[in-house]
Amino acid sequence: MDVRFAGQALYCQISRSELDRLLSGRSVDLQVSLPRSHSFRVSVRPSALPADRGGWQLDSDPTGIWLTLPRTEIELLGQTTTFAERLMRDFPVSTNERVQVILEVLPDEDKVVGSVLEITPQVADPHSDA
Repeated sequence: MDVRFAGQALYCQISRSELDRLLSGRSVDLQVSLPRSHSFRVSVRPSALPADRGGWQLDSDPTGIWLTLPRTEIELLGQTTTFAERLMRDFPVSTNERVQVILEVLPDEDKVVGSVLEITPQVADPHSDA
C-alpha cells in the first residue's frame, strides 16, 4: 500500500493482491519507521457493517490512522484490470473542516492505464422501507 497526503485528502493506493486481501477479511497495512524508535501505521480494513450503519470509519492517534470500509463497497472494486478504481468518502475533522479519504486500486502493471473508474455506491434512503 502506498499512502500520500495532498491538501485535505488522504490517498491510499493498493494493488490487486491487496484488494484480494481486503476481500478475504484481512487488513492492509503500511508501517513507516521514524526516528527515536517510533513508527506510524496506516491500516485499511473491511467491515461487515453497511455504510449506513457505520461501515465507514476513520480513526487516528499519534501512532497511526485506521480506515474501515464496508465490505460491500470494497466488493465493487476489482471489476476491471485496465483502469484504476476508487472509493471516496469525506470525514468531518472539526466543525469547519473535512478530510477526504480515497481508496484507489491500481490496475495490473501489464495493462495500459487510460483513466480512473470512480465507483459511487447507491446511498439507501433512510426513510424508505427497502
